[in-house]
Amino acid sequence: MYIPRPAKLLFQHDHGWSKYLDKHGDILSNWTKLAVERMLACGTCLMGVRRYCCASSDCTHARFFCQSCKSKACSSCGLKATEQWIAEQQHILPDCDWQHITFTMPHLLWPFFNNNWPLLNDLFRCATRAMLRWARRQGIEVGIFCALHTYGRQLNQHPHIHVTVTRGGLDVKHNTWRQLFFKKKDVEQIWRNAVIYLLRVNYARINPGGLPGLGHIRNKERWYRYLHAQYHRAWKVHFAKKTRGAWRSVKYLGRYLKRPPVAASLLRHYRGGAVVHQYYDHRTQQYKRQKISQEEMLQRYISHIPARHFKMVRYYGFLANRKRGQLLPKVYEALSMTVRDKPKRPGFAVLMKGFLGTDPYQCILCGDRLRLAGAEAGRHATELLSARLQRMEKKRWFQASALDQCA
Repeated sequence: MYIPRPAKLLFQHDHGWSKYLDKHGDILSNWTKLAVERMLACGTCLMGVRRYCCASSDCTHARFFCQSCKSKACSSCGLKATEQWIAEQQHILPDCDWQHITFTMPHLLWPFFNNNWPLLNDLFRCATRAMLRWARRQGIEVGIFCALHTYGRQLNQHPHIHVTVTRGGLDVKHNTWRQLFFKKKDVEQIWRNAVIYLLRVNYARINPGGLPGLGHIRNKERWYRYLHAQYHRAWKVHFAKKTRGAWRSVKYLGRYLKRPPVAASLLRHYRGGAVVHQYYDHRTQQYKRQKISQEEMLQRYISHIPARHFKMVRYYGFLANRKRGQLLPKVYEALSMTVRDKPKRPGFAVLMKGFLGTDPYQCILCGDRLRLAGAEAGRHATELLSARLQRMEKKRWFQASALDQCA
């Protein structure tokens, strides 16, 4: 028997997703709609089925596996993608001192980045510009990987950048490793200037006068005056203590990069059309609960689904894709490191063994191996979305007919 996952229940309970589409479908992107449809079909026959039979001729056991969706809106598929990303980083990142830096901005600037993915794309350069500029002035090539978070603990809009940088770098002239540290005040100043400049030059794209509570910003002059006031507010750039190796940062960022903004374990229950969400409050260092309507929770959930082809992780310095092949061997040599063998990406069977302790491809009757016997292709997400919209249209037609008969 198929049991819906808790994240799916948020969309399926009381036809919540269909109601949300009926009310707000015009303002949603097609990519967001397709991502949700794939998530709802994940683990069902709609995504396709593979049939496995026991390799033993004396055993008649067969098992069916439904295909996964690999959507960024799916918490189940995000778990697999997270473990694969972490395994790849262990092969690439050098063994040296690293520092984790978190770049935030005043809360009054958050609404300007809401679902504005081109603007969020530019935030990466704003955060890394200071360190790359300072290192290259000294003839050093550092390694940086950074990740974008668009939400806070309460699933609200809170765009910020997590940057993990090496506390040293490769001397490009002598191919030696040199120690390097960054001054917090200088980095914070460049970050502040970069973000304010980014908002100044994107006045037309943001259109602040059309946002709630900002109707008084009717021209660029008032926009510049508003940004000047935000420039002098408190900006927080948090420098964590340096660590040997980047594994702690990799594991921390991995929990957020490939998964939806809310874990299924934090959705306590659905009752009376409301959702109880549990989150950790950094200020009080305690767990709190908030009660949100189903519609509001759906809005917060889908607002953090990345745009199509948007990369939530970026690499700079000697970790950049165009430099990695040339500079990484020199970095390993300068650090007296042996090149690690590229690990195998953990697949379905490995993850199942790790989390459940069972081998999915082992026969439960005789213990022999299961082999692929056949497969059936699933339906495309566009077909699933089209079928849902047709059902919604029929439902509206029947409701309208019933009202006409009553009249």
